[in-house]
Amino acid sequence: MPSYQPADDGGLYLSSYLRWIPRRTGSIWFHCLMFLMRHLARINPKGPEDLIPLRNKFQRLDARFVRLPKWAARQAVLANGVDCEWVRAEGCDEQRVMLYLHGGAFALRMPNTHAKFAAQLSRLLGARVLLPDYRLAPEHKFPAAPDDCVSAYRWLLEQGIAAKQIVVAGDSAGGNLALALLLRLKQEGLPQPAAALALSPATDVNFNLETYRTRAAFDPVLPAEKIHLFADAYIDVQHRKDPTASPLLGEYAGIAPILIQVGTNEILLDDSRCVAQRIHETGGWVMCEVWDEMPHVFPLLDGLQESAVAVANIGYFIAAQTGWPLRKVRREG
Repeated sequence: MPSYQPADDGGLYLSSYLRWIPRRTGSIWFHCLMFLMRHLARINPKGPEDLIPLRNKFQRLDARFVRLPKWAARQAVLANGVDCEWVRAEGCDEQRVMLYLHGGAFALRMPNTHAKFAAQLSRLLGARVLLPDYRLAPEHKFPAAPDDCVSAYRWLLEQGIAAKQIVVAGDSAGGNLALALLLRLKQEGLPQPAAALALSPATDVNFNLETYRTRAAFDPVLPAEKIHLFADAYIDVQHRKDPTASPLLGEYAGIAPILIQVGTNEILLDDSRCVAQRIHETGGWVMCEVWDEMPHVFPLLDGLQESAVAVANIGYFIAAQTGWPLRKVRREG
């Protein structure tokens, strides 16, 4: 069975596929950061007509405040008609590729934020990272986004990249698309990647799970009372039981091994826990790391000890599945 040795030395295995990890960042700094996130990063549209202006607002903030590290480069590329971007750290092996699917509630994008995180993963793994600029809602509804992700994956295979040298990853809506991509590859008879990573994935587009209610007061990023606006913009009701829209309904036998990371302070907590159970019960391999008090897609945040450890765990997981040697990784004690 696939496995890996995590970078952290704490935590509690609740089952063979579910692991709880305690918070280690100091309380004062942690709560200051959560306050800033709640007031600066909260995704809170006023109505469906606000999604495109909201996208423009976040892109302006992203362009103003986030920069790619000097040791990384980015390059535009067209992959089977899908606008994409390569992000490379220095000294990458061109045959190692991560296909990273950005989050943003299927309607938003923050190119610099995701390119910066891709650069971090590129340096860690010694791999190129391809970021598709998949079509967004409300202009393009399901299945436009997953279709674009499949097209980008096919393009990688057509470039001569072996499937066993590809890792698929995504955060939030991108985590949904990463799991959906694995299910689409199975449906279409295409080879699975070596491994997959889903950070706080949205796995039930009906949004019926318990933590939409129980975690609403704790989530500094996603407003539970507005999340339906993004779902309505992305997908029509008649498609919401499609497993490639709601990966919680998928069958995972024969699917690539999957690492999920999620925090307890987010409304998507049950999306992760329940899809991990589904993957396990339908014959797939998964490890779901539940990080105590962490917010939505916390591995992307600077300033949290947990973020550094979570990224190290990502590296060890991917190395265990691919055999890629890791670079510049320091274990956290």
